[in-house]
This record gives sequence, C-alpha cells and structure tokens, in this order.
Amino acid sequence: SVAFEYFTKAAELGDTGSHHQLSCMYHGGEGVEKDERKKIYHAEEAAIGGHTEARYNLGMYEGCKGNYERAVKHFIISAKQGHDG
Repeated sequence: SVAFEYFTKAAELGDTGSHHQLSCMYHGGEGVEKDERKKIYHAEEAAIGGHTEARYNLGMYEGCKGNYERAVKHFIISAKQGHDG
C-alpha cells in the first residue's frame, strides 16, 4: 500500500511514529502480511526513540507472553513518559 511505502521511508529516516504505525500494520495485517517479528522490531525501534504508545504496547506484549518483569519495566517507562493507559 502507499501508506506502507511512506511509513517505511520515514522509519528508515528514524521517525518513531512511522515505526509505531508499521508495528501496528504488521500486527493487524493491514496492507501487509501479519509478521510477529517485524511487529516487535518496529515497536522496539519506536520505543527506543521515545514513542510512549509503542513502549506501552511492548509491555502488553511481554505480559501476554508471561514475561511480567519485562512488562512492568515497559509500563514504568511508558508511565514516566506520560502514558496514562
């Protein structure tokens, strides 16, 4: 899709919001095939860059996988960045 192409280009330039959008696209299979590995890669890139929602989503992912310590660490960072979820 055109959106996927633009998000990919922007992510390559370091845009955290685009990394987050790509993660969401890979999660839901929106315009791309679902891909867990790519979903996590883009979520991590966004989170490292300070994207609060991506950090929160990583916490949810880790919690669902039973990695509760990692989940809590993500949630704490996300909360310190202002996420109120």
